[in-house]
This record gives sequence, structure tokens and C-alpha cells, in this order.
Amino acid sequence: MELFEKEDRTPPPLADRVRPKTLEEFVGQTHLLREGKPLRRMIETGNISSFLIYGPPGSGKTTIALIATEERRHIFISATTEHIKDVKKIIEKLVKEKEFSRIKPVLIVDEIQHFNKKEQDAFLEPVEKGQIILIALTTENPSFYVISPLLSRLSIFVFEKLTVSEVEEIVKNALKNDEYIRGLSLTPEAITAIAKASDGDARKALNIIETIFNSTDKRSIDIPDLDRFMVKTLPYGEEYHYDLISAFIKSMRGSDPDAALYYAFRMIDAGEDPLYLLRRMTIFASEDIGLKDPQALLIATAAMEAFRFVGPPEAYLNLSEAIIYLSKAPKDNAVLKAQAEVMRTIRETGSLEVPKKLRNPVTKLMENWGYGKDYKYPHNFEGHIVEGENYLPDKIKDKKFFKEE
Repeated sequence: MELFEKEDRTPPPLADRVRPKTLEEFVGQTHLLREGKPLRRMIETGNISSFLIYGPPGSGKTTIALIATEERRHIFISATTEHIKDVKKIIEKLVKEKEFSRIKPVLIVDEIQHFNKKEQDAFLEPVEKGQIILIALTTENPSFYVISPLLSRLSIFVFEKLTVSEVEEIVKNALKNDEYIRGLSLTPEAITAIAKASDGDARKALNIIETIFNSTDKRSIDIPDLDRFMVKTLPYGEEYHYDLISAFIKSMRGSDPDAALYYAFRMIDAGEDPLYLLRRMTIFASEDIGLKDPQALLIATAAMEAFRFVGPPEAYLNLSEAIIYLSKAPKDNAVLKAQAEVMRTIRETGSLEVPKKLRNPVTKLMENWGYGKDYKYPHNFEGHIVEGENYLPDKIKDKKFFKEE
């Protein structure tokens, strides 16, 4: 190693270089950022309270968080790389700083869902006491991944996937304003193709532009040139999406692993998220296979976990194995029909009384009311089953929802 290393003059990624610094430069999310909307008013007035942004990748979550906190002391962390112990130290530091300033510091937490529910408790007290402002960002539904006590203390803003025209505008702005790629020219058709291939992800579109710039000396790019840079230009609009996923599911249901593999990799090759396929396969395992092969659900969920752990391209083997297994498994939709019949019955009969023998006699008064009376403990009977016992409300006591074939 040299005694005096040369300064690294590699510029930051294009997406960072052209990141908007004001609301006027920002493209998209007009449903939240039009004049008079709460998020826009919060940013313009500087009266920021803790909030969460839920939305797809590349939709502008980080950018808005940074614009909102430009005039404030803020720290940006990612839950994918930070340990909660280090985050607690950061919070302690910010809380101490608050003692010497009237302006609340801000902690921006990207992908907050990667902190488990116990770890998320660390944010509760400082947010509740007003010691810090928390801006949480997530690509996953916060209802499932963020603890309720924390959610109740945050304003929730839902970002939408960017439209093709919005991504086109972002690409044009980058080509016009970035000092490194200013000499690169793309035809309108090429810009549209890149915008469609990015599927609403501005970062993905800008990465494609940067790949083109770094991979060729050619400075005028048209549609035929895109294949050279491995840009997906296959048509994959909404109609293709629904047609192909329908064909994929029906092929597995029809026990045809060859067709199922074909449609799966048609979608992947066109830019579909493999995790979307794995989510549909997990549903399929219960909907179309069910108890005919309970292992199917384990295979589907294991494949999803393996895909997240291993990552492509090797993880496509895990995906393929699961597709073949589900296709070849015996089929049965009894679980689906049982659920549908249960829901239909509930809507027809309303809130039927729970039999008193099934209620817990928590207090003496409840015991006097007959709660728990005549309940038979199954483990006291042969085979752990009380022959002839009924557990449904009396009005539907003879109802059979699950019917094994």
C-alpha cells in the first residue's frame, strides 16, 4: 500500500447526485405534496412531528425525509445495517443534545421493519416524551411489521409507485442537470423503455442510465442500443402481469411443472419480483393443495426464506424446486371451500352465543352463571376425543365446514 494513497475521486451514484433538495424539484406523490396537503404543510412550515412513510422502492421516501429535515440536526440510519445497541446510543446522544437546544433532533430510520418488535420499543419513550422526532421509512405494510404503540404515535403517509411519465421526467432531469452524464443523449423512445423497465422505481431507472454511461463511449442511445446494457425491454404491462400470473397458477393447479416453470421465468425475465411469485405460491399451497400434502406450505415458505437468505441467481434453484414440488403435489381445495362456507355462515347467522360450557369461569359470578359447566376435558378420554361432543353454537351445531375428500 502506498504511503500516501490517492484521493478517491469516484463520484457518488447518480441517484444520490441528482437527489432533489427541495419540494419544487421533487417528482411524484402529488396526492400528498400538492398545495395544502398535510405532508407538504409540515415540510413548508417546519412544524415536523414524527411520521412514517410506507411505499415501494424508489418512490422518494428517503428524499422527502431529507428535504423535511434539511434545516434540522438529523441522523440517517438503515435498519438493515445498524445494530439496535448502536441505535440506542445514537438516541441517547440526540436526547442529550436536545437539552441544549429548543429544536428537536430527528432520527431517520430506513427499512424500520428490519428491527423486530422488541427492538422497536427503543423508539417509544423518546418519541412519546418529545425528545426526538422519528421519521420511519418502510417498504413493508407497517400494520404487520411496526408495533402498534409506535404506530399510534406516528402520522402515516402512503407513497405510491411512480408512473411511467414521472420516471421519464426524473430521467430527463438527470440527463439535463448531472455534470457527469450531461453529454449523454437518449431518444424519447429509449427513455420511455427505461421508465417502463424500472417499474416505478426511480433509483432503478437512474442505475440503468449510469450503467449505460459507464459501459460505452457512445453518447446517443436509442432502443436497439439498450440490449447491450442488459436493460429489460420486454413488454410487461398490467395485462401481461395478470395474464402470466394467471397462467402460472393454473399450470401448477393442473399439475404441469414444465408450464409452471416457463411462466414463472417469463415473468422474472420481464422484471417481476420473484418474491411476488413466492407469496402467490404460499397462498396456492393452502388454497389448491391444503391437507392433501401439508408439506407443501412448508416448502413454499422455506423457498421464500431461502430466496431472501441466498439471493439470486442461486436462489432461483430454490424457487424452481418449490414450483416443481407444488405442481406435482396432490390437489385439494377443501380448505378454501371450508373457509368460504364459514364466512358465508357467519354473515347469515350473525354473532351466535358461545356455548356456556366453552366459556372460562374466570370469576365466581361467571361460574354461577354456568360458565364452564359440563365441559369435558378431551385428554381425560380415550384417543383424546370426546365422542359426540359439540363445540359449535347450538343453532349451527350440525354444520360441517371442512369436508375431506
